[in-house]
Amino acid sequence: MTAENRQTTKKENLIFSQLKEAEQKIRILHEITRLVSTFPHLQHVLDGIVDLLVKEFKLDACSIRQLDGDGNLRIKSHKGLSMAFIEKSKRKPTIDCYSGDCFLTGKIVIINNADQIDKPLSTNLMVSENIKSFALCPIKIEGEIIGVLGTASKKKNYFHERFNDMIYIVANQIGIAIRISQLYEEIYLLNQHLEDKIKERTAELEKRTQELIVAEKRAALCEMSGMIAHELRNSLMIVGGFTKRIYERIVDDDPDKKDMKIVMNEVRVLEEKVSKIINSGKNDN
Repeated sequence: MTAENRQTTKKENLIFSQLKEAEQKIRILHEITRLVSTFPHLQHVLDGIVDLLVKEFKLDACSIRQLDGDGNLRIKSHKGLSMAFIEKSKRKPTIDCYSGDCFLTGKIVIINNADQIDKPLSTNLMVSENIKSFALCPIKIEGEIIGVLGTASKKKNYFHERFNDMIYIVANQIGIAIRISQLYEEIYLLNQHLEDKIKERTAELEKRTQELIVAEKRAALCEMSGMIAHELRNSLMIVGGFTKRIYERIVDDDPDKKDMKIVMNEVRVLEEKVSKIINSGKNDN
């Protein structure tokens, strides 16, 4: 094969390799978008992204670190890391480890021979998971660095220079995924708050409605009682009037006069009771 043919073949291989990388980028971005739209909870999204990257890049380890409320970089999702590594990895970002350096400087870090490094990936050099190559990229939300994406292999010289572009795009997508999940969470909490308020208002409305129904029933009963009381008083006044006239006509020694006086007294007692009912109804109104 001539030098010209070898050069042509090399260019063709490079173009083919770049096409495969472009296809992989599209596939990864599409899958991350699907994960975000499918899972409303952030943890499910992060776990899905880690699984995806391990599968696509044939990684031995992958992790997503995020800054927590205490200012520590904490592993939120991972694959291929031991509990010893995870337990020791929580720490405030400092330049004495590569993950802290990546977070603070905002620069991508690629190391292809971990045997020659003078500082650890994130914990001490003794807890290294036998990692020989690793790539770290800052995760940003609206320009603010909020975490670090870590990819690693147990093989040396695993990450080529073009991987910078790939990991940068993926890290940006992770930032977008985190932000969207946060918005989902905010909307969910807002909806929950609104639902609680609606339930509270509905319960209060039902209570007021029941109180209004009771008040209306009481008012109707008072009105009905007043009408009946008026009718009774009218009848009692007539009975009382006739009884008084008969009483006055009866001679004193008539034995019926005593009974008529009892009737007059009872009529008066009834009139007083009816008057109280009428007055009570007026006071309620």
